[in-house]
Amino acid sequence: MGIQFILFVGLGGAIGSIFRASLSFFLSPQTQFATLLVNLIGAFLIGFFTKWSANLGSGDLFRAFWIIGICGGFTTFSTFGMDLLYLFEKRSWAWAIPYLFANVMGTLVFIWIGFKIANITLS
Repeated sequence: MGIQFILFVGLGGAIGSIFRASLSFFLSPQTQFATLLVNLIGAFLIGFFTKWSANLGSGDLFRAFWIIGICGGFTTFSTFGMDLLYLFEKRSWAWAIPYLFANVMGTLVFIWIGFKIANITLS
């Protein structure tokens, strides 16, 4: 891992963070919805880019920019955790449990969908 790798991660991370902030800005009244949305979109992209790059033999710089950088900057596990803690503290179980399930299981499903779509596009 050299300086070029770090720069690609940084550039991708900045772009991903700007996309996440922009989406959150437009959906600010529904903070938890915005967090769920970015995590599901990011999971799909991580699945797609991981499978796509593995099948095409893309290098470390592709992974640094797209997967670690853009997807890593776009998704937000810590905000999900804070949202969930807030719901638990309010004893808002009717929202907390589905929110937990949607984020955890949803990201797994969306990664799988990304894998499948990458396979289709490469066939």
